[in-house]
Amino acid sequence: MKIKEIMLSALMATGVAACAINAPSDVPTEAIQPQQLTDYQWTVTKATNRQGQPLAQFGNNTNVKLQFNGQRSNLTGGCNIIGSNYQLEGKTIQFSTPVSTMMACAPEIMAQDTAVAHFMNGQKLHIGLIKNNENQPNLLIENKEGDRLLLKGALSASAQYGQPTTVFWEVKSTCQPSEKNKDLCGLIVRTVDYNDEGIKVKTGEWQKFTGEIQGYNSNPSEFQVIRLNVYKAPSANGELKNVYIFDQIIERSVAAIK
Repeated sequence: MKIKEIMLSALMATGVAACAINAPSDVPTEAIQPQQLTDYQWTVTKATNRQGQPLAQFGNNTNVKLQFNGQRSNLTGGCNIIGSNYQLEGKTIQFSTPVSTMMACAPEIMAQDTAVAHFMNGQKLHIGLIKNNENQPNLLIENKEGDRLLLKGALSASAQYGQPTTVFWEVKSTCQPSEKNKDLCGLIVRTVDYNDEGIKVKTGEWQKFTGEIQGYNSNPSEFQVIRLNVYKAPSANGELKNVYIFDQIIERSVAAIK
């Protein structure tokens, strides 16, 4: 499999880049500091228009996450990884033309990717922390039409543990697709290596995995290649342990039913 990146310039709306936010949200917000933006991983919990109605393209996908690193943002959890540079000034954020990987998924997920890229593309957006008493920060991003994304922040693994190692695993469930009791299912995994062009060049030996992959739910009906971020975290006895965090499904194929 070869992963390619394309510029989503076809999504640009005429004159959008120069538009300012004349009437930002009626929800009280305060400016977010750059360090706050990068220290948290932001999960989209709600997407609505000015009238408070759900944005149809976003569906009910609660896995869409926005991560900021330096002057770069990455949005994951849909079909593709959508990346963009950004500039933060007070309560305004502007994304450059998004760049996306090119994977094919279900039509509704692809439509969501398109909606996200269009929302981000070149616009000056209102951004601010919602004032509340929760320990977890909430972030509001709004465009000039009043379309709003509400995001909940969780302290990122990088802020807690430092920079990760990225690995690719081929995974399959020990259950069969026809089995009803999934509680007893486990995972069998093997490493996958890609070259600089994104072509698979090597696979490791299959082995049983008994740990936890945060954010990942296996599907007994599919074989998958997934991308993981692996962090080194201190354990109770002071030794380092691996923390596995799911990032993206890279390949998937149907598992045979027995």
